[in-house]
Amino acid sequence: MVQGRWVLVRHAPARSRDFVRWPDDRGRPLKPGGRREFEDASHGLRSLLEGRGNAATSPLARAAETAEILGKVWPPARRLQTWKELEPEGDLVALFRRASAARGRGDLVLVGHEPQLSRLVGYCVLGEGTSVLKFSKGGAVAIDFPGPVRPGGGRLLWALTRGQLCRVRARRSSRGARRGRPSRAPKEKGDEG
Repeated sequence: MVQGRWVLVRHAPARSRDFVRWPDDRGRPLKPGGRREFEDASHGLRSLLEGRGNAATSPLARAAETAEILGKVWPPARRLQTWKELEPEGDLVALFRRASAARGRGDLVLVGHEPQLSRLVGYCVLGEGTSVLKFSKGGAVAIDFPGPVRPGGGRLLWALTRGQLCRVRARRSSRGARRGRPSRAPKEKGDEG
């Protein structure tokens, strides 16, 4: 059992489906704007994570790229594991079991897709694989298990969109600016497709 939280991250905005360019949709990458937006959001996410932990990603290109971006600012994501259970239609119970068996201290960050992530939230907090919220692309949700890690034993700590994660970064940067450090506030961005 991981000592800490599970932080679930939906992949950043990806390119539109194009079966000519990506005959296998699993290889569809992030769009350039999606990469840039998640680079900003990853700094806000990093400020919410512990300094230690573990990270796993779906094998699909758009999730793996998102996890790699996070790895540039959060060192535990540089030791990234790839879990088949994080695929969009992966086995929910198998995913819960694998996450429950993860060893280490700190946060467990899981990068994946809809509908799998919202179903995992429902399984963690309600004990049923029912979607209880919708993840925005590049958004994140934190779940804590105050007691034993079991279906329905989780508690939702926070749920943030990609834009809100950028604002977390901006707020923390502006506090630093008041202490004499420079600040760079991100532009507001919507959640496209």
